[in-house]
Amino acid sequence: MKEIIILLVSTLFSVIGFSQTDISIARSQALGSIVSVTGVVTNGEELGPIRYIQDATGGLALYDPTPLSNTIRGDEITVTGVLVDYNGLLEMTPVNSITSLSTSNTVNPQIFTPNQIGESTESQLVQINNVIFNAGGSSFTVGTHDFLSNGESGKVYIRAGSPLENTLIPVGPITLIGISSQFTFSTPANDGYQILPRDSSDIIQLGNIVFTSGVTQSNISTNGFDLSWNVSANSTANCNYGTTNVLGSVINQAGNAFSHTISLTGLQPATFYYVECYSVNGTDTAFSNIGLYSTASNSSGIIRPYFNHPVDNSFSTGIDAQNIGSFGDTIAAYISLAQSTLDICVYNASSVLLANAINDAYNRGVSVRYIADDDAQNLMLASLNPNIPIVYRDPSPAGIMHNKFIVIDANSTNNSWIMGGSTNWTDPSNLLNDYNNIIFIQDEAIAKAYTLEFDEMWAGVFGTHKLDNTPHKFNVAGKEIEVYFSPSDQTTSQILNMVNNVNSSLEFGLLSFTRDDIAQNIIDKDLEFGVYIRGIIEMENTNGSEFANLLSNGVNVRSHAGVTHQLHHKYAIADANNISSDPTVLTGSHNWSSNAENNSDENTIIIHDATIANIYLQEFEKRWSDLGSPNAVADMINILVYPNPTTRFVHIESKTSINKIHLYNIEGKLIDIIKKERFSINSPGSYFVKIFTKEGILLKKITVQ
Repeated sequence: MKEIIILLVSTLFSVIGFSQTDISIARSQALGSIVSVTGVVTNGEELGPIRYIQDATGGLALYDPTPLSNTIRGDEITVTGVLVDYNGLLEMTPVNSITSLSTSNTVNPQIFTPNQIGESTESQLVQINNVIFNAGGSSFTVGTHDFLSNGESGKVYIRAGSPLENTLIPVGPITLIGISSQFTFSTPANDGYQILPRDSSDIIQLGNIVFTSGVTQSNISTNGFDLSWNVSANSTANCNYGTTNVLGSVINQAGNAFSHTISLTGLQPATFYYVECYSVNGTDTAFSNIGLYSTASNSSGIIRPYFNHPVDNSFSTGIDAQNIGSFGDTIAAYISLAQSTLDICVYNASSVLLANAINDAYNRGVSVRYIADDDAQNLMLASLNPNIPIVYRDPSPAGIMHNKFIVIDANSTNNSWIMGGSTNWTDPSNLLNDYNNIIFIQDEAIAKAYTLEFDEMWAGVFGTHKLDNTPHKFNVAGKEIEVYFSPSDQTTSQILNMVNNVNSSLEFGLLSFTRDDIAQNIIDKDLEFGVYIRGIIEMENTNGSEFANLLSNGVNVRSHAGVTHQLHHKYAIADANNISSDPTVLTGSHNWSSNAENNSDENTIIIHDATIANIYLQEFEKRWSDLGSPNAVADMINILVYPNPTTRFVHIESKTSINKIHLYNIEGKLIDIIKKERFSINSPGSYFVKIFTKEGILLKKITVQ
């Protein structure tokens, strides 16, 4: 009898679950319930396979790619399926049945403020007015982007393949339309709310004059800098500025042009200024977002990179890279320089030596603060003086506190230092055994920027809760240095920018590389005539690794997997041997992954300097040769291209495996990609072949008669 009652109750609930209901009522049902709802679809494939539907009472996400593949924006449909939770988002999956009722329907967005975006708006089409993106003027990369609206903060998410990917982030206020969604690992799921704009029609710029570029900073000196921008109509150049975001000072510069440059003078060294640029055309005014910019300091600007494994000084152009073995003594020596403040932000630490150095600093009166990750072991922290305050990353946002930096005497002109790089303080694993780099910079302005980031986390703000609120460009003793913090500062866009600006060579050494967009940019750049790319990746087989993708597309990459001790670096070198270009090094804690870009606390330093680029190249060349064949150079030299001159057919003979061959005309334009060692060129003239092998790349000129 009991079994019969259970069967009847189950059948009753099943019938109730299948009955037609409003979306708001369906959303109140338990996970696992089968519901049937009718609504209008508010997106198409621009958001991928997911579809959102909405009726007068609410919205619901649908995820079942096959039955939903033909539904487009404006379709009215009835769907039946199972309610599930996907990282906080209530979804119907699978969709058991779908019925199309009508097409070309319109859903008008409801107007909300960022603070109202939440569970009550989930999966609905919304509109937020007066939106200003923090990173206005840069590009929409895959991931989250922060914005403000009347003092309230919010986020948009751009997916891979979005029509908005790689387009200009608007400068100045806009009207934002998109679908209210959620993605979080928190329990309960009470954060991670984000807006999904569908295409450019959801980004509505206001007024008859708008910014058509970002505001760029140049000519940074100790008492001023220039700011430049472009607008859509002839107009004047003006700005409001001050040392707080209240601003207060005004520069009104006459003029009537599309392109503007304004000079701020009479400023103080190593000081941050909030600036709002604007242009006026009659009664129309276009405003930028309020940016934060730094003057140069009077510091020495000393830059000292170190490595903990052998380097190849035969590639030195004058300053030899330094292999100092274990980093412990060197980090301790810099800690001993601290006279007033010492801020430490390190993912994981177990070094007794460094614990003693920190305690010594505290005992001599230095104010010490320490930030650590809540999930790492951090065995060293038990050895610290119990009076030293420690803040652990709040576990609620996804990601980890992955930084490895320190700041010494940030407000001192001559004794301010920061340490960056890839090294955790685990002894002996990261400090000695794993392949790592550390870099010290003596500069007051950069030290103050790192302190701003530290203070934000010290206040308990981590991961996706952080804002892009630090300056990014610095003049350090004549060298341009950029600093970015993740996940707020769109670091991936800076990596992409570095790759895109390569003129001759790019080397990278990475623990993890899983970003599709960076990989595609590298593949595209590798096609260019005269560009030589080499890379080393440790985590060859990790989920989502780009190693196989790069290799199959002919990019010259080598795996470090299986070598004793990990390659833990996160660096890239651009145009190291091309002084006429822009020799650049990128280093820090940021792996080339979506977790680093979107979730974890990271820092990245970009240094535009030929000497520093060459120092990192000496490290890379040693790692590269360690992974290569002992006969690699001879094998490369002995590649034969014949006959040359030829009347049509070309043969390439090599002892080493050839991955691919690029054929260029005399102007350097790529005209063919060849994957066989015998091919024909049908038109007379001069050509170049770029031969890709495991050992390297060779360029040969061919004449066709």
